[in-house]
Amino acid sequence: MKDPWHFERRDFTAHVLSLLTQGPVGALSLFGPRRTGKTEFLLKDLAPRAQRRGHRVVYASFWQSPLSPLAVLLHALEASLTGASFGDRIRAAAVALAPRLKLSAPAPGASAAEIDLTALAGQPPSDLLLYLDDLLDRVAGSRKPTLLLLDEVQELAQRPGNGPLVAALRTGLDKRRASIKTIFTGSSREGLAAVFTARQAPFFHFATPIDLPALGDAFVAHILAVFERMSGRTLNGPDMRAAFERLHNNPYFFRLFIEALLCNRDLPPAATLAEVRDRIAVELGFADTWLSLTAVQRAAARALADGARQPFGRPFRRTLAAHLRQPAPTVGRVQAALRRLQRLGIADTHTGAWSLVDPEFAAWVRDQAGRG
Repeated sequence: MKDPWHFERRDFTAHVLSLLTQGPVGALSLFGPRRTGKTEFLLKDLAPRAQRRGHRVVYASFWQSPLSPLAVLLHALEASLTGASFGDRIRAAAVALAPRLKLSAPAPGASAAEIDLTALAGQPPSDLLLYLDDLLDRVAGSRKPTLLLLDEVQELAQRPGNGPLVAALRTGLDKRRASIKTIFTGSSREGLAAVFTARQAPFFHFATPIDLPALGDAFVAHILAVFERMSGRTLNGPDMRAAFERLHNNPYFFRLFIEALLCNRDLPPAATLAEVRDRIAVELGFADTWLSLTAVQRAAARALADGARQPFGRPFRRTLAAHLRQPAPTVGRVQAALRRLQRLGIADTHTGAWSLVDPEFAAWVRDQAGRG
């Protein structure tokens, strides 16, 4: 069933599909911050259009999966051989990944086998890596290339034990660059760099980087039109555009806001926006994240949220001293604090300067400081 709230990225979909199927590009790495619509773009825009044009589409997500990356990949490749439509496969995977997977026979008459996917933690078995290569060969398109969509691929670089899998995947895709076109997505620029651009990266220079375009006025207009059809009420366009900007042009957050307006007819938009922002903070665990930080780490996060730069210079450290109400921390302490924020995915340097990754978390930090 078509989601009426979904905003189709028609031009971007056509562009990406053209890059992969009509040009020399064999793989793309697509960056977009979390909750900005990467997965929705893959599942609701790109995959359906590619399938209508006769391409086999395989989707696997490595984000917070209870199974190992190898298990996720084997499951997705096996499912694509069943003949079920892409939509049916995604709906089945959304219910649950079966703990046991029947491996299809590589050739007619050959014996099949069954594996326990929950037992694939740690170093991947060499025989299953060979089987992965066999599956890639079987899903490869003979007339039109297969599209392999690998979501949140930076997770593969988080554990050294994934090295053999990544190497086997790189080799398998290298051999089939004309018959399997791959899109890798990631919500961390530094995580993607660890996979694609660092000199020792497993997929060094394998994929062409592109960004998911930010949504704007057309998206807001679409959402407001759906709201009007469903509620019979008309919202003020400029006010809603301002609310979208207040939510950092984040489509997920904006939809939460519009849905709250739909459910709470008597609550003014300004109060609804404040309520939704509080809900976002709770759902994303901002307070728990804040409490998990040391005093120096909080002070560094607060300074970054306020736009401070050059964290190892004296002005930045004096700012931290004011927040801490104690002598300025040493450069070493500041560096350790920033590295911890980086490991937690709170801060990074992808813009060339240290900053907080999530602008809504940065706004929450500023709000907390104002209340204090």
